[in-house]
Amino acid sequence: MFYYTILLLLTSIPTSFSAIVDPTEAIHRFLTYEETNEFLHTLALLFSGKVSVEKIGETALGRDINVISINYNAKKKVILVANLHAREWAAMSSALYIISELVYNGDQYPELSQFRWMIIPMANPDGYEYTRIYDRYWSKNRSPQPNSRTFGVDLNGNFGYKWDENKYRVDPSSRTYNGPSAFSERESSAIGQLLNQHADNTILYADMHTFGNHIFYPWGYTTDKAPDSGKSRAVAIVGVDIIREKYHEYYTVGTSAHLFERTYGSSLDYCHSVGINVCLWFELTNVGFQIKESDIERFGQEAWAAITAMAVRANQIVDVFYPE
Repeated sequence: MFYYTILLLLTSIPTSFSAIVDPTEAIHRFLTYEETNEFLHTLALLFSGKVSVEKIGETALGRDINVISINYNAKKKVILVANLHAREWAAMSSALYIISELVYNGDQYPELSQFRWMIIPMANPDGYEYTRIYDRYWSKNRSPQPNSRTFGVDLNGNFGYKWDENKYRVDPSSRTYNGPSAFSERESSAIGQLLNQHADNTILYADMHTFGNHIFYPWGYTTDKAPDSGKSRAVAIVGVDIIREKYHEYYTVGTSAHLFERTYGSSLDYCHSVGINVCLWFELTNVGFQIKESDIERFGQEAWAAITAMAVRANQIVDVFYPE
């Protein structure tokens, strides 16, 4: 009956869509930018009662930055962002795995239906397409830089909180170049506006990256303790515990300033600065930036287990009032 319904719905899909409706399409191979958007829009068409897609911005090269909302009538929100760094394909594919599971199998998880899931699976489409065609290890976006022959900004260093605290000049040709100013990039600006718009009723934000097997909580720019960061730490611990229990992978929990290095202008710190209850930076996998397509589902399952457990825990411990 399910597949018969899908076949009937397919007859109403515009010819511009390639009809990627089988969830295995998104979890068994790496999709292109065009295929990813087709997948999202097809889901919105097939499941219009609970799924919508919104364009929140446009890149320097004219590609759409899209957010998919699942259970769009729910008041409490979970926001996931993936692929800010172009070469981190497993973050994108894991986000698509989460989307597929929520849409196709959401009825199996009633505890998750109380949340509006807002997911940006490809936050850096220009950079991602560049890694597919030219340079697999490219990390930045592809915006032309003023007064320079270089291209690209590290999007996870371009958010508007403590961006200017980094006293060391970063060359525009560097992989970690944070841009000429905070929010100079269309991608970070669009995500920053989304976080601001939904800050009051977002219970969890997770910025999904690879690799390293870490979950960071604020602050990243300093070793000082962030106010009220205990909630984020407690939620992160739930995530690493379930990954260890189910997949025997060991993750560390802490701040990037303590475990890695100080990071300025990150989406994590910006999230905490606008008052979102739980803000996390999730470094998936420990196998490097390149993973086999046969491992997409495995890492998607790890991300799914951690993200959903953390969403449930965040909902339990945050103190947010949602008016009827």
